[in-house]
Amino acid sequence: MSDGDELPYWLALRRAGLGSTSFALLLAKFGSIEEAWRAAPGDWRAAGVEEAYARSLARVRASFDAEKELASLERAGARALTWRDAAYPERLRQIPQSPPVLVVRGAAGPEFDQAVAVVGTRSVTPYGRQATEAFCTALAELGVAIISGLARGVDAIAHRTAVERGAPTAAVLAGGIDQVYPRENAGLAERIAEVGCLVSEYPLGTPARRDYFPRRNRILSGLARAVLVVEAGEGSGALHTANWAFEQGRDVFAVPGSIFSPQSAGTNQLIRENTAKLVATPEQLCEELNLLGSGAQLPLPGARASVPAGTAAAAPAAAGDDPILQLLAGGPRHIDDVVRALGKPAAEVAGALSVLEIDGLVRQTGPMTYGIA
Repeated sequence: MSDGDELPYWLALRRAGLGSTSFALLLAKFGSIEEAWRAAPGDWRAAGVEEAYARSLARVRASFDAEKELASLERAGARALTWRDAAYPERLRQIPQSPPVLVVRGAAGPEFDQAVAVVGTRSVTPYGRQATEAFCTALAELGVAIISGLARGVDAIAHRTAVERGAPTAAVLAGGIDQVYPRENAGLAERIAEVGCLVSEYPLGTPARRDYFPRRNRILSGLARAVLVVEAGEGSGALHTANWAFEQGRDVFAVPGSIFSPQSAGTNQLIRENTAKLVATPEQLCEELNLLGSGAQLPLPGARASVPAGTAAAAPAAAGDDPILQLLAGGPRHIDDVVRALGKPAAEVAGALSVLEIDGLVRQTGPMTYGIA
């Protein structure tokens, strides 16, 4: 277990931008981060630390205030865990490029007995929203922690579903835990901290940057036992998370989507390439993860029906009586028009359209626009 007096030196090296490789080199050379901190810059370079990082560390050492750094953590209600802390998440410790320091704020975690990372597109469709809510509700009801990245779309829906059901959830940030991005999710971040935690490898005050997000994803998958990709377009960050998970030996699952939906192009590709296993219902995912005992049922009434995947709901007894088909008989309509015309929840309409599409009764004639097949 790390000596509390050594923590400021770990934080200082992170302030200087040093990552897992540099930390490992310094520990191998000096035996402790405190000894490395006190060494000469030439000794850092001799240990294998790159010149740019050695210069950065020298600059930080000239002005670093240990008391101020620790006080900032305390004011933020946060704690910092290092490789040498017993509380450092064991799953994360075992992955390549595990973060040397984790800054954590919240009531629980970041170690969870059961945890599934749920990721997907920021431009979520009604289908993706419904699927995310269904899968996360089932996981939450079974006491499984939900991990995601607090981004717009699937991430936020996953966190919010967990919070609403009092289930633990962890948000892994691509900046300091006091620099929530996007700002619109600041309120959600506070709710997450009440039942779970906010996690970051970056020092307080570090703003989110574009190049931090791909690296953030390795932590997201590393904390979980499995990753579920709900909706992801080509090149989506969710696919990066899936790749990290694959390299880390995590199980990867994907929810299938319409072949006409750009938001499902990535998930369908994962399934086609056997990078991810198809799960069409929450029960299938829970069975794959051995979360259901012999004869057990999901504690979510109608969970199977909550994901529009063909088997999720029965087609209408008489197609002519279906209000959606009656509406589309006049010509193709965007899903938003259908929702307004029927006065029903978007998730319900999206599910019904998906079933009708699979049954061959409707087809997409444009982005989120449906007509009679």
